Formats: sequence, C-alpha cells, structure tokens
Amino acid sequence: MGIKDYLPDFKSSLNNFYDEKLKDTIENKSTEYKELAGEFIDKSLNYQKALLAIGIGIFLLLAIAYFWKE
Repeated sequence: MGIKDYLPDFKSSLNNFYDEKLKDTIENKSTEYKELAGEFIDKSLNYQKALLAIGIGIFLLLAIAYFWKE
C-alpha cells in the first residue's frame, strides 16, 4: 500500500464540482458576453461612420471657406 491509497482523488472531485456547479454558469455567461460584444462592435462601427462623416463635413467646410473668393 502506498500513500496514494490514503489520499483522496482530487482530480475527479474537481471535475465533478466543475460539472455540477460551474459548467452551466460559465457556458451561459460566455454566450451572454458574446452577444454583448457583438452589440458593442455594431454600435462602435456606427459611431465610427458618424465621426468619419462629421470629419469629412468639417474638412469640406474649411476647404470651401479657404478657397471661397468674392
């Protein structure tokens, strides 16, 4: 008999704990975070397009003001 016979099986107990308690929570949260990340990316792309349009508009107004001759 070795010392392994007296020690508990930590690997299987951790796997059982993960399967029983943590697996569902982690999977639900990961899908939730994926959805939130997708929404954030969509919104940031819209903001980026709006800022680009505003920047081009300001540039065109400055170009018109600079080259306008009366």
